Amino acid sequence: MKLAEFKRRLMTEPGLKSQEMLVARRTSGEFAEAAARSDRFERGLMRALHVPVPHALADQIILRQSLENPDQDAQPRWAWMAMAATVALAVALSSFNLLDRSGHPPGPDASMPSLAQLEEHITWHWSHDGPAVIATAMQAPTDQLQLARLLSEFGLDLAPELLERVRLGKVCPTPNGAGAHLVLLTDAGPVTAYFMPRTRLPESPLEITLGNGQRSWAVNLERGSLALIGAHDADIPALVGQMIKQVSVAPGVTI
Repeated sequence: MKLAEFKRRLMTEPGLKSQEMLVARRTSGEFAEAAARSDRFERGLMRALHVPVPHALADQIILRQSLENPDQDAQPRWAWMAMAATVALAVALSSFNLLDRSGHPPGPDASMPSLAQLEEHITWHWSHDGPAVIATAMQAPTDQLQLARLLSEFGLDLAPELLERVRLGKVCPTPNGAGAHLVLLTDAGPVTAYFMPRTRLPESPLEITLGNGQRSWAVNLERGSLALIGAHDADIPALVGQMIKQVSVAPGVTI
């Protein structure tokens, strides 16, 4: 198995323990290092998601809805349970705000990482799964319904002409909580976008050189921030300017 395929499968099926993958892990130091990075990444995500849900959360939500709506019998109990499950998921996702990728609490100003921290995070994020996610996007794009749900979770509204360019979307870590990782097809080739809803940049715009012919151009939005990654010869600043006009963020989204 080639290293690129190994990394792609780690990204799409991190828990895969087939004999082929176990053998590949021992192929060389590069394979072992890629597997170790993936394992650390997944442990961080699991720590963030496995947070205690407030005691009797479901019952409290059902009771409150019942008191506010005397006709609650018109709504089946499973509808309230679904609502409670949604809130529990929001609690879990928001816990990303309490952990950085190493599982440590963020600094005192969680909303605005330092310039060095931001550059480190974007560089790490790209090196971790950037090329692999692009490869997956080309082979197996995200289902449109799944993509719509992801965007809705973060209060993102994309103009139709931008939405039709999105090939893949998934949840990703940011310096200050969960965010959205998108892959878009542009005239300059595939471009990666990191939407960071709780992160403000210390400088905007901010250019970061990533190596391997890639660079990032990040800007603050009305809420949160956006980092676009593409080839050095692509006009990334122009793409960012165009994208800003095609993205709106719903107020009050706290995930």
